[in-house]
Amino acid sequence: MSVETARAVAASHRIPSLDGLRALSIFLVLALHSLQRVDFTHHVPWIWFGIFNGGTGVFIFFVISGYLITSLLLREHEKSGSISLRGFYFRRAMRILPPLYLYVGVLLLLGWAGKLAIYKLDIISALFFFHDYALSMMWSLEHFWTLSIEEQFYLIWPLLLLFCLRIPSPAGRWKACKIAIAIILLEPLVRVFSFTIARHTVLHNSYSFHFHADSLMFGCLLALVQGAPAFERIYAFATKRWWIPPAVILVSDCLSARYQNYWDFPFGFSICGIAISFFLLWCVRNPSSNVGRILNSRAVSHIGVLSYSIYIWQTLFLNKDNVTVFGPSLSLLYTFPFSWLAILAAAELSFNLVEQPSLRLRNHLARRFGDNSEDRRNQPALVSNTNSRSA
Repeated sequence: MSVETARAVAASHRIPSLDGLRALSIFLVLALHSLQRVDFTHHVPWIWFGIFNGGTGVFIFFVISGYLITSLLLREHEKSGSISLRGFYFRRAMRILPPLYLYVGVLLLLGWAGKLAIYKLDIISALFFFHDYALSMMWSLEHFWTLSIEEQFYLIWPLLLLFCLRIPSPAGRWKACKIAIAIILLEPLVRVFSFTIARHTVLHNSYSFHFHADSLMFGCLLALVQGAPAFERIYAFATKRWWIPPAVILVSDCLSARYQNYWDFPFGFSICGIAISFFLLWCVRNPSSNVGRILNSRAVSHIGVLSYSIYIWQTLFLNKDNVTVFGPSLSLLYTFPFSWLAILAAAELSFNLVEQPSLRLRNHLARRFGDNSEDRRNQPALVSNTNSRSA
């Protein structure tokens, strides 16, 4: 694909294949958590955790978020010469908060009914997005570490990008690139130091922002450098055969399942992030390929659209401890495939009764108060890890 064509794809209003990649991501998360539940009573060989690596599903979500958010902010800056932080944070809040607060509200009702133990710190950290640094006591909120990482990224990166773009392009973009590259290069050292030396401190928590910042930066860097001749040459080499990046991801995932943090922290996360970035861009640029047609099909895209709500509700139906909520008489609700159907039903209800009205209200308020940003579609969803704590 020529540089001009690549730029045209990047500038299009709706970026193809992203919803399909979200569907793939949420499938990996559900598959991992289902395997973890089976493994509780019947041993599952490690190779299956490599093939259905939910951590990679989370990683794909993060790369998509970095890529999409940076693309939208760059587009807004090119169009108006600036970035409206107030508009950005308003749109993010209206997108993220209503479904999330609905789920937390349901948990509080279950606690009031005596079906679920409620811990104040878990609720507060989930509502205010520092759950990745809190010791989760509620199994029903253990997956909120990823949501906290996303929100912390939303708070930090637009400020850094706006600061860099105060310098006229292309110097401003290059400054933002250097920040992203520095984080990507330093993160393996941060992970190894935090996990081996900084024991008994908050830095030791591997489900925290400082362990996963590079996964978001891969997407940010991809949005910043796509179209640049030097990058396009690397991209052409890495995707000469489209299956090379997925193959690298699969090999890395299998090594992750076998060696876990000994592979992930120094090498695996970085290798996987590079491969995901190239594969994401290839999918975006090749929507008419066989892979692209699958990712952009109506059914797969719809799952991708629902992926945020699916992610929020999945733990309630997949975690092994949910027998206290549903009881033995409703065991079908936490038995595959009925558990997946229950998650899908909950996600559909959340999407149609909460997400859609909230987005309509957001767009109405944005038009009324003069926010003409293009951040209307391709909203980033979320995010699992193959280690002991679930996503």
